[in-house]
Amino acid sequence: MGVIFCYQALLLALFIASFVALTTAVVPFKVVTSIDNTLPDGQELNVHCKSGDDDLGAQVIPNGGHYEWSFKVNVWATTLFFCSFNCKEGSGTFDIYRASRDIIRCEDKCNWKAAQDGVHGFNKDNQDDFLYKWEAPQAKA
Repeated sequence: MGVIFCYQALLLALFIASFVALTTAVVPFKVVTSIDNTLPDGQELNVHCKSGDDDLGAQVIPNGGHYEWSFKVNVWATTLFFCSFNCKEGSGTFDIYRASRDIIRCEDKCNWKAAQDGVHGFNKDNQDDFLYKWEAPQAKA
């Protein structure tokens, strides 16, 4: 009985050690996400980013300005940050970091640029590979 218990305890310890090593090697890892304001005519960009756990607050990015934050992807690789954007060109709420898409697409550095036609995403090779188009600005009453 004692030998079987020791064998089971050893297997359990090996399983736990393997799980911990695997999850810390794969996820969580640190990601830096940034938004650059490249809008025309000197426009400011209003941005408000959130995840299920964090509210980064409202930000005003000046024309030519840059905003970035970092975070760790969770063990299940379900991390999501979405941002609401507002400028003269239009508005929208977009998934700026979605682990299921971005772990491979941009790895540990996800860059976005707000431009006249929308918000452009850049992959790990710094290629413009994603576009969220602006929703039309709301008419003022």
